[in-house]
Amino acid sequence: MKTVLMNMVKIYNKKTGQVLVLDKVKKYGWEGLTFPGGKVEFGESFVDSVIREAKEETNLDIKNPKLVGIITWISDEGKDVGLIYETTDFDGELVEENREGKLFWMDYEEFKNIQPKSMSMDKILGIYEGDYREVFWDFRNGKEEIFYF
Repeated sequence: MKTVLMNMVKIYNKKTGQVLVLDKVKKYGWEGLTFPGGKVEFGESFVDSVIREAKEETNLDIKNPKLVGIITWISDEGKDVGLIYETTDFDGELVEENREGKLFWMDYEEFKNIQPKSMSMDKILGIYEGDYREVFWDFRNGKEEIFYF
């Protein structure tokens, strides 16, 4: 059974109340509105990985990412663990599109209510809102159960 470590970061502009949104193209079976992020590489710290992924996907240099929660997806084939970060500390010039999709700023309140977001985004927003700190999504044995902690 394989475990994949991933990250995601909400980049929030305090001056405008906007977040950076990625309209992800269909890849690996999921698509929709989400935040930048990706996989943790072998030998890389979680913080270094989220800083690197933000740079690769957005061209922005983020600083001081704060860990706010964890989401786990488990199936009969393996487990994916996503560390959920946020930051208001960034600079650089945003690229408007990358191989993953289009990037744009959106009012955070609008983003919370808009559809279609990516598959897990509504649950991840609960982490950002402080409703819970962990989501455990279990797809084993043909069932689907979700636990919040």
